[in-house]
Formats: sequence, C-alpha cells, structure tokens
Amino acid sequence: MTPGGSRQFLAGFDALTQAVRRARGANGRGPEGGLTLSQYGLLEVLAEQPSARVQELAAHAGVTASTATRILDALERRRIVRRTRLDEDRRAVAVSLTNTGRQLVCEERDWLRGRERAFFAALPTGEQALAPDLLFRLAALIDELAAGPEH
Repeated sequence: MTPGGSRQFLAGFDALTQAVRRARGANGRGPEGGLTLSQYGLLEVLAEQPSARVQELAAHAGVTASTATRILDALERRRIVRRTRLDEDRRAVAVSLTNTGRQLVCEERDWLRGRERAFFAALPTGEQALAPDLLFRLAALIDELAAGPEH
C-alpha cells in the first residue's frame, strides 16, 4: 500500500467510525417519531419474537444491561415497550413491544433495509462483489478495536 493510500484508508476509516458514533444517538425521523439506531438495535430482535429478557436484548445489541435498562426506560415512557416481571424468576424482567412499538420497529427495519439496498444497488458491479467481505472485515476490526489490546 502506498503512503497516500494508507492515509486515505485511515481518513476513511476515521470518518466511518465517527459516523457510526453520531448515528447511534441520532433520530432521523424527528424527536418523537422514530427510534435511534441504539434503540432499534435493542428492539430489533423483538420483531421476530414476542418477548425477551433485558439481558438477552442487551447481549444482542452489544450493550450492558444497565445501558439497555436506561434505553428501555425512555421507550417505556413513550409506550413503545412494556416490561413485566417473570413469574418463574421475579428478579428477571421480560420486555415486549406494544402494538405501537411493533409497528415502529417494523417501519424502522423497512426504512433501514430500503436505504441499505439502495446504497448497494448504486455501487458499481465490481464494488458490489467486494462490499460484503469488506464490511465483514471492517466489522471484525471494529470489534477488535473495541476489545482493546491483548494483555
């Protein structure tokens, strides 16, 4: 790789990671109309199943249980989710979508997937062939960076 190519890659990677950080809290549909990417990431699994424990949602979204709880607090106030204590373990909490929440998650999923498909379709054919592998490798790099140096 040329020094210029390395600098361009680093600048592009920095731009990508900054965009991801900005997007996690951004709500493209207005203050009360949609979900942030963090909220969507926590709830997307509920589009396919009736309920899940907070710990399951947190693990799926890659956040701590306390972060998930804070996100769920805001979503419960908006009547997007409901939380109930489980009979078999009163310490555990099950989360389910309300009807409004289910509709919102499905709308968000459809909008996100539509934008992703449109982006992919606009890529030149050669880039379409490279994109999946490159994205998986970038995701692995981001996970590695998040985990920190090995000791």
